[in-house]
Amino acid sequence: MDERHLLNELMKAVTEEAREFTVRPHFPGLKKFAAFAYVAERFGYRYVGHAPGNAALNNPFFLFVRMPDARERAAALQADQQQASGRRPLPGMRPGLGLTPVPEARPQVELLYSQMVVDASGRYNPRVLSNILILPVVMAIFLIFPGYTVRNVLVAVGIWLAFFAFYLVGLGVTRRRRRTHLNRLAAAGVEWPPRIDA
Repeated sequence: MDERHLLNELMKAVTEEAREFTVRPHFPGLKKFAAFAYVAERFGYRYVGHAPGNAALNNPFFLFVRMPDARERAAALQADQQQASGRRPLPGMRPGLGLTPVPEARPQVELLYSQMVVDASGRYNPRVLSNILILPVVMAIFLIFPGYTVRNVLVAVGIWLAFFAFYLVGLGVTRRRRRTHLNRLAAAGVEWPPRIDA
């Protein structure tokens, strides 16, 4: 399961005291990944967004950077887990339910989720529009084989208009979600996206 893979990557970084690590989640949504980011922060690794050069990909890598007090955080967690009997739960998560936050951790997980939604909205960039604008050229090439009849051209124009309409709707929804989540982060006093020196 992907949760186990992510946690293994985190534990490897903690053990090696790596300055940073990148992961690519395969979850269908960002809520579980936000819960993972919460756990990573408890171990001393802060989520900082897309890894450089990956922001435009459909399934980019995400970057976590080691915090100055990472060693103390990890040592305190490991000491607590050694004292606890039975199965060791993830910090802030419900025992036995993987990356499902307890009510006390949910507000912080929601803020991480908002950060990830803002990051994801950056993937809806001009490159997507350029692909839509190149589509008529591709269709024109494919129309060479069946021929440029009025019917074929109208079908191609209809397909392009449908793609363009989906693009406009998606752009509107993305901008609205971005604004909503930026407002939530601002209300919580979280500056996002982070500065380069974060």
